[in-house]
Amino acid sequence: MAKNIRMKFKEGAASFYVVAFSTLVLVIIAASFAAIIISEMIRAANDDLSQSAYDSALAGIEDAKLAFYNYRSCLEQGVTAVQPNGDASLSCGEIIWLMEHPDCDMVARILGRIGELESGEVLIQETKEGDNSMQQAYTCVKINTKLTDYRSTLTEKNPTRIVKVKLANTPAKNIQKVKVSWYSRTDGTDLVYTNVNTGLMRVQFPTLREGKAATPPTLAVGLVQTAENFKLSDFDRVAGAAAATNRATVFLVPTDNSVMASGSYNWPDSYKGTYINGRNVLSREWVVKSNDRTVKNVPYVVFCPRNLEYDGFACSITIDLPDVIGGERSDETFMFVVSIPYGQPSTDFALEFLCAEGQCGRIIIDGEEVASDQAVLEGVQVNIDSTGRANNLYRRVEARLDSADTYFPYPMYAIELLDANSSGKLLNKNMQVTSEYSYGSYENALGNYGNFGNGNY
Repeated sequence: MAKNIRMKFKEGAASFYVVAFSTLVLVIIAASFAAIIISEMIRAANDDLSQSAYDSALAGIEDAKLAFYNYRSCLEQGVTAVQPNGDASLSCGEIIWLMEHPDCDMVARILGRIGELESGEVLIQETKEGDNSMQQAYTCVKINTKLTDYRSTLTEKNPTRIVKVKLANTPAKNIQKVKVSWYSRTDGTDLVYTNVNTGLMRVQFPTLREGKAATPPTLAVGLVQTAENFKLSDFDRVAGAAAATNRATVFLVPTDNSVMASGSYNWPDSYKGTYINGRNVLSREWVVKSNDRTVKNVPYVVFCPRNLEYDGFACSITIDLPDVIGGERSDETFMFVVSIPYGQPSTDFALEFLCAEGQCGRIIIDGEEVASDQAVLEGVQVNIDSTGRANNLYRRVEARLDSADTYFPYPMYAIELLDANSSGKLLNKNMQVTSEYSYGSYENALGNYGNFGNGNY
């Protein structure tokens, strides 16, 4: 009898262990699911906060645009700066003073979001009126009107930028070089370089592959400059033993072949200069030749390493600027035309203007002194730095705002090849049609071809 009792006890213990183990497994599974759910909820909440903080920063940028346009309007009235004194509303003079003494609260003061002499963040109205559960606000917005470079983006819809050069610390005649950089990390890191065609021992324009241009893209950089007094005919010639020109356009073809883009490549003597040396510098001699009607305007190879070494850009080149015909370069007629001839792919680009050592003057931006060979731009672009908040999460956004319209029409070409549904190429040519004609020529045409309607023409 005692033996049977012990056997039943052992059978019950086994069941207990099975139930306990199963329960433990189920608890672990439930806890894992709960941890995943909680983690996803936290991530979703953080994403929501991050997006809300980003939206707050964008609201700061939009307010900065309004503040800047108010500032420009005041400048056009010829008003001088006056320090704010706490009156009910800001005058134009006070707006100009605030813009010239930037701080985090400048935009909010100019737009009346806070008092003239107050400081603090600007709360943003959320979707529902009176609801500010995320405590959205922009906390600091700065506008910098003095910049050391011009930055923009070229796209298929807007493949050209016209940059009117306006300088803060030096006259245009002191500018000796322009540094051009393009294709940044934000454009993509999947670099597919073109096979540079070196037929006839010269660089030729790259061809499209399957309808797509290589990355980084080929870039066209045009220069327009004049003396204070000039003639239109000056744009169609070079002068001073090929040392001066008022117009030039160079085409820059990227390559990752460092040998081809260096002086060690076996180019013939008659074609030296169609490469860029290892320092990626294009001499003024070859810039001038681009406007010389007696020679071909050939493209130039630029070495663009795959690791995006050049300040976040894949490609960078320094161009020596030629002299101006008939005098010194005028501040009023100094501009660049930057474009992507193939219309693709999209690319960021930057222009920096350089003087000889000491000729650019010295200027302080954000508490730091700019190098004396670095020109400072003013009146071309402004940089807006906006910080937004949602609860305790912050996002910071920087944006460039052009001070002038860079989208006005500019002729890119006279002839265009279009793909007619992949069945062939269509040739478009810009031309003019007038009502003027020669009656004698018309008679000859009838004599040679008969009447237009008889099928012989």
